[in-house]
Amino acid sequence: MSVPVLRHSHKYHAFISYCADTDTSHAKRILEAIERRDIKCFFGERDFMPGGCRADEIVEAIHLSKNVILVISPASLQSEWSKFEMLMAVDDSHKRNTVCLVPVLVGGVNVVDLPAPLRPLTCIELKEDLQNIEEIIRAISKPEDTWETLLPVGNLAHGFAWGYYYGYLKIILPELDKRVRDWRRENKVEGRMSEKTFLLLPQSCRCKDSISDESPLIKHRGHLPILTQNRAGVIERQYKNSIYSILDEEENEEYYFVGEYIGVIHTMYLMEQNASTGLQTQEKYIQTMRFYLTLRRILDTDLECSSKYKILYYKDQSNRATDGIPQLILKAIKTQIQKESSDECVSLDNSLLSPVTSISGPEFAQYSILNPGRINNLPKHDSSIQHRDANGQLQTCAIPIC
Repeated sequence: MSVPVLRHSHKYHAFISYCADTDTSHAKRILEAIERRDIKCFFGERDFMPGGCRADEIVEAIHLSKNVILVISPASLQSEWSKFEMLMAVDDSHKRNTVCLVPVLVGGVNVVDLPAPLRPLTCIELKEDLQNIEEIIRAISKPEDTWETLLPVGNLAHGFAWGYYYGYLKIILPELDKRVRDWRRENKVEGRMSEKTFLLLPQSCRCKDSISDESPLIKHRGHLPILTQNRAGVIERQYKNSIYSILDEEENEEYYFVGEYIGVIHTMYLMEQNASTGLQTQEKYIQTMRFYLTLRRILDTDLECSSKYKILYYKDQSNRATDGIPQLILKAIKTQIQKESSDECVSLDNSLLSPVTSISGPEFAQYSILNPGRINNLPKHDSSIQHRDANGQLQTCAIPIC
């Protein structure tokens, strides 16, 4: 088999991701076998620069690699560095819209053990004597596929994201902060209400009729002044933004927020229930992740919208109330109020704040390391990374994990 030609910005045929604590021997055997075929690899133990910022080097090396070989063992599924590399690899793959990930399973790992975005991929179970090394070489040498080849229902995500943006968010977000400030002042709730709108994204894609259905601690309190706009033949179409209160039981204080579900994703929930659509649960997870990433990129390039929203992703159990929702929303509100009061808001404030975030959900792969800050430290045991924001302040963000 001929060596594949490196095109575009690629410097390596493959980045090899592995858990350094337990899987170095497996990774080295793969490296040695494929480099004998003149296939160029980035191998961390050998190629990381001494004293460099490891997180930034990972992001850059993955970007320069045509493929990523993921050596997945029970230990790598628990390793923060390995999960970080998976996260960055999936992010880069979706940015390119190419299926460039090659999961290699060792130590008894099965497909069902993998994070949801990796399960549709063709996995290779590494044999002890490397008899199937040719499978790995073929996987990194074959022509590139797009993610749509794994999604028979088509790419719902981009259509939903652009439709949601132009059909709704582009209308309500530009002046939203001013409307919130007016309502907040009139109702004397300064210091207890953020200027952002909070957009809820349940993992199941099932959107309830009211956020107050999630918990008795959440109450509907009305709506912002109605926006009207002539739209698609409808004269004076009305756009309402609901206001809720949430009780902080520790402080015995009510906080307020403008919030709603991202209603367009409910369509994917309904499609999943209808067998004729062909949308399976794992495909739904991938489509939801792509929707999230696409929407973030659209909004973050629109200066009128980029600082006016916050998406809250959470694991729900479809038809049952979710106990963690009040805490998730309350934490997000307090964080935003603090940032707004100290004038430290940046467009990346839609960070991974939730303790219930998951690598199997759409927040997987959302955090860009190289823009805007640098990582100063990635703890070995904590699911978080630290970086300096645009004002030089040290910030901590959670890494989405299984």
